[in-house]
Amino acid sequence: MKASEKIKGIVFAYNTSGEYEMVKELGVEWMRLNICFPWADKMFGTLSEEYIQARQEILDTHAKGFQVMPATPPLGGFSYDEKEGKTCWHEHFPEFVGKKGTDEFYENVRESMRFICEDLGDAAGIYWQCMNEIDIPVFSNDYPDDILADTARASAEGIRRANPQARCGINISCYNENAVRIADLVYREGHPFYYMGVDQYFGSWQPGDVDDWIGVIDGLYERYGLPVLANEWGYSSDGELETEAPDPALIPEGLNEVCYTKKWFNQAEGGHTPQVQADYFKRGHRIFAQHPHCLGSFMFCWRDAYHCYHCGASDCPAECYWGIVDTECRPKPAYYAVKEALKEYYK
Repeated sequence: MKASEKIKGIVFAYNTSGEYEMVKELGVEWMRLNICFPWADKMFGTLSEEYIQARQEILDTHAKGFQVMPATPPLGGFSYDEKEGKTCWHEHFPEFVGKKGTDEFYENVRESMRFICEDLGDAAGIYWQCMNEIDIPVFSNDYPDDILADTARASAEGIRRANPQARCGINISCYNENAVRIADLVYREGHPFYYMGVDQYFGSWQPGDVDDWIGVIDGLYERYGLPVLANEWGYSSDGELETEAPDPALIPEGLNEVCYTKKWFNQAEGGHTPQVQADYFKRGHRIFAQHPHCLGSFMFCWRDAYHCYHCGASDCPAECYWGIVDTECRPKPAYYAVKEALKEYYK
C-alpha cells in the first residue's frame, strides 16, 4: 500500500463540533467515532437519545468531508459515575438482548450491528472497529474469553450482513501474552475480519518509545497474516513520573495505578512534556507511513479532556492530556508536528 493511500486518522474522543476546519488543516482524512447500542426498550424498538446523538455526530462528520470508522459498543466499561461519586461498571447491551453466551444474544448482536450499518449508510466508512480493547478488565470486567471473542465476531458478522465489503477488525490494548490469547480466539478459523488492530501507548501506559511500534506491527502481521492498523496511539503531554507502584489492594475496583497516584510510571526520554509529545507524533507517523504491513493509524486524540473518564478528576494524567490541542482548542506543539508529518511522509 502506498503511503498516500493509508489511513490518516484521529480519534475524536469528545464532542468537537465546530473544530472540523482545524482538523482538516492537519491533513487528517479519517475519524474514529463511537456508536452505541441503538434501542432503549426492546429489539427494533425506540431509538435511545444516546444513539441518536452518536448517529448525528457521525452524519455531521461525514458531511464535513471526513471518512468515519465507527467503533461498535463493547460489552461494557468501567467509568466514573457522577451520581455514585465513584468508578462503576456500566453494561452497554441491555438485558433484552439476551443472556450473554447464548445463541439468542449473538444473533441479536448481529442484527443490532446490521441495523446500525444500514442506518448510518454512506456516513460509515469501509473500516469498522468491533468493540474496544476486550483484552483488559476496563472493557471486559470478568466476562469469559469466549464470550468476549464471540461477541466481537458477531459484531463483524452483523456489519457484513449489511455491507459485505466492510473491513472489520478488533483492537487489542497492547501486544502481550494476554492480548494475543484473546486475539487468537477472535481470529480463529472462519473469522470475518480484514485487519488486525492494536493500541499502544509506549512511554505512558507501558515502557518504551514510539519506535517500539515496529516490532508490534512485525509480530502481529507474522502471527495473523493480516494488515495491521494502529487504532490508537499517542503520548501524554503532562504528568510527573512515579517510580514506586502502590499496593494493588489499595486501588478501588475499576481504577488504575495512574488514576490512584495521579502520576505516570513510564515516560519517553525527556518526560511528559508538550515538546516530547510533538517529537513522538512525528517519529510515529514516519513509522506508519513507511511500514509495508501497516494500514495507517488513528492518533489519540484531538483535544485534551476536561475530566478523566476513569476517575473523574480534572488533573489526572491518565486521560486528561492526550490531545494535540488543549481543552480550549489551542494548538500544542504536537499539532504543528502532526501537520508537518502528514504532509512529509504520506505523499
